Amino acid sequence: MSTTWGPRDEDRAGGAALILDLTPAHDVRIDAGTKGFPALTGSVRAVDVAAAGWSLPRDLRAPVMTLRATALDHNLALMASFCRNHDVDLVPHGKTTMAPQLWDRQLEAGAWGITAATVAQAAVMRSVRVPRILLANELVDGPSIDWVAAQLGDPDFDFVCYVDSLRGVAILEERLGAAGAPRPLGVLVEIGHEGGRTGCRTVDAALEVAGAVAASKRLELAGAAGYEGTIGEGRSLDAMTAVSAFVDRLGELARGLLERGAVRDGAIVSAGGSVFFDVVADRLREALPEGSGARIALRSGCYLTHDHGTYERNSPFSGRADPALRFHPAIELWGRVLSRPEPSLALLGFGRRDAPFDTGMPVPLSIHSPSGDPTRAARGIEVERLNDQHAFCRVDPKTPLEVGELVACGISHPCTAFDKWRVLPVVDDHLRVVDAVATFF
Repeated sequence: MSTTWGPRDEDRAGGAALILDLTPAHDVRIDAGTKGFPALTGSVRAVDVAAAGWSLPRDLRAPVMTLRATALDHNLALMASFCRNHDVDLVPHGKTTMAPQLWDRQLEAGAWGITAATVAQAAVMRSVRVPRILLANELVDGPSIDWVAAQLGDPDFDFVCYVDSLRGVAILEERLGAAGAPRPLGVLVEIGHEGGRTGCRTVDAALEVAGAVAASKRLELAGAAGYEGTIGEGRSLDAMTAVSAFVDRLGELARGLLERGAVRDGAIVSAGGSVFFDVVADRLREALPEGSGARIALRSGCYLTHDHGTYERNSPFSGRADPALRFHPAIELWGRVLSRPEPSLALLGFGRRDAPFDTGMPVPLSIHSPSGDPTRAARGIEVERLNDQHAFCRVDPKTPLEVGELVACGISHPCTAFDKWRVLPVVDDHLRVVDAVATFF
């Protein structure tokens, strides 16, 4: 199974290595208005970028957010290995990137399907022929239910969503009937936690909802689901204890459904963001009856690109001494030094329109001189705040940092990074552009 990045001959020829129909992504046009790319007089298709011979910092315009090819390859392989070793499936959250090219790589590396948070996201996935979509959310919007009902006409398309209330069951039942859905819709009963997002707050409540699903002619109970990522901050002892208790409760619900014979064959039990997926894999496997045939489906999305912030601090792999056993940050945000108006202040040319900032500021990594001087570490520099287009950096007055130099930064939280970029260049370890990834937010 190949995960090596770069334009594949099979991509260009439409051959067997392609899992999805990537034509919409490949046909995206890069022109003078495409942020981060050269100021072209014409346009270039995304699929043809590798042939242009561009590199950073020679050709790309700052600000630019890049993806490191070797890190993507490494992370794909490492997560696939974890899933094989723990006998779990991966249905990565597609909302993280909304990039069909990256979904294709995840499926090629063994992902069982792709997760969506909204029906609009699911429609993008469907447009590139993602064969299996897990909507990790309740489905109660009438027009969205109509769209799902129409997709159920394809017998080869697999779609499941969440339900957490009797009213939600009734809405699905009524609207699917009115839309003439040709087959039942698979649903996962969701269990939540107090103060958290959606989901039944008790196992008894979830079992009651499951009973309503079983009585429905338009629904089919596919299993149970939950999300543990909003329970605790980081991997402190308190957080790990609370997360473990929640996963055990999800396991109790799933076991109850299986023992009652309420769920269809191949039951899905799904949880697992990008921080506690190890806890989910271990504890759910212990909770489920041996030989049940239930499928544990992790929904981790941020493992693919990782980051230099929240996931680098909290990933279950971050404590490993061997770099080969850790995720590698793949995202780098590059900005020029626009001004150093005070000895302790520098302004970089990126801001809130370019960088995520909800879980931490960008982290300066290295400084690149336009004169070609050797790259140096970005010591004594800290991004303190962002405006729309500017990053305010506190700088040690003794730190050499000149106007016009390029600063590479890591980011925190990939989920709020990709939506700021229509196309991202993929670079190799020599900063040569080897591909371009288009997003569809």
